[in-house]
Amino acid sequence: MFPEIITELLQDGHKVSFRAPGHSMFPTIMANETIIVEPIEPGTVKLGDIVLYRTNGRLIAHRVICIQQKINQTFMPFGYPVNSRTLQHIDRDSQTIERSTHQAKRSTNEVLHFILRGDASLICDDPVRVEQILGKVVSIERDGCRVNPYSFSQRLAGVARRLSSRLKAILN
Repeated sequence: MFPEIITELLQDGHKVSFRAPGHSMFPTIMANETIIVEPIEPGTVKLGDIVLYRTNGRLIAHRVICIQQKINQTFMPFGYPVNSRTLQHIDRDSQTIERSTHQAKRSTNEVLHFILRGDASLICDDPVRVEQILGKVVSIERDGCRVNPYSFSQRLAGVARRLSSRLKAILN
């Protein structure tokens, strides 16, 4: 019932907040932190956005790492020169992708799939269709304060948490 209520509220244009139950977006979103989600038009989704989508009766908030469109019957990441290693190098080249995404115009009719992944995951989710996108995570409530997950300081803190946890795992 909870996913249906959130879906309906977002589709009606309301902002929602709820506790994120999982660890898939660690260190950006930690388990049981409150996330604030606003409705978003799928055509305005950019690389690096954390979007909430619905699949198999569940709600998932993951980061957009690729936007695929269909050109001449071929799936292509939007605004990015395609080669066999495109998805493998998406993180490293995200600044290039983001720049070309901002320069180009696209409609939701061109976009076929979004490729998403949790920050703590090594594998991508199944491709997400335009109609599955419900909203964009705009802030996180952490220790009584609202945090912008897209700010430079939060991205830097996330990198530091990721590196420290990997170092801790190596040392143990």
